[in-house]
Amino acid sequence: MTAPLVARGLTKRYGTTCLFEQLDLDVAAGEVLVLVGPNGAGKSTLIGCLAGGVIPDAGRVILGGHDLRGAPLAARAALRYLPQEVEVPQGLTGRELVEFYAGVFREPLGRERVIALADLGPAIDHLATTYSLGMRKRLVAAALTLGGGVLYVLDEPFAGLDREARGALIAALVAARARGVGLVLSAHDPEDIAALGGARVLELGRPVTA
Repeated sequence: MTAPLVARGLTKRYGTTCLFEQLDLDVAAGEVLVLVGPNGAGKSTLIGCLAGGVIPDAGRVILGGHDLRGAPLAARAALRYLPQEVEVPQGLTGRELVEFYAGVFREPLGRERVIALADLGPAIDHLATTYSLGMRKRLVAAALTLGGGVLYVLDEPFAGLDREARGALIAALVAARARGVGLVLSAHDPEDIAALGGARVLELGRPVTA
């Protein structure tokens, strides 16, 4: 089976500050990799490199067997990304947003399943811009299950969530892992990490300044 993530020689610098250098990462099907470290250690930058939003100074990222730089569309099709701050477009209800994701991820028949998984009740027909952070994360995290994504990359997915929303998100991630999805996420709370079951932890140190 093709590995969800293979990264080789990742290096990222900002001026004279080096966040990480010649970093290799492998995530197998059903594996969880949790990034930990102090603020400024480069967790979000590394996640950005894996998700394609940040260009590394050196190295390769291969998602589901596709090189992110050489075959970006195929690589991104294998990826599902949840940013720390979830923004939603103006003018769309939660249901309309799910329909949009179902079209993008090419699984139109999965709309009702996603709506049930998000469990927003009547609010699914309200404008998504009126949702709390927890509601937005529940909706978008549920939408990640559409299509054939093999790697979920999540930046502080539990930040700002109440207990109920956190529990719903953990359940969705555990179910994805059981399907063979690889997970890469940053997290602080040991309870959240433990709830995912058998996670591998990568600790990033403080950046090195020349």
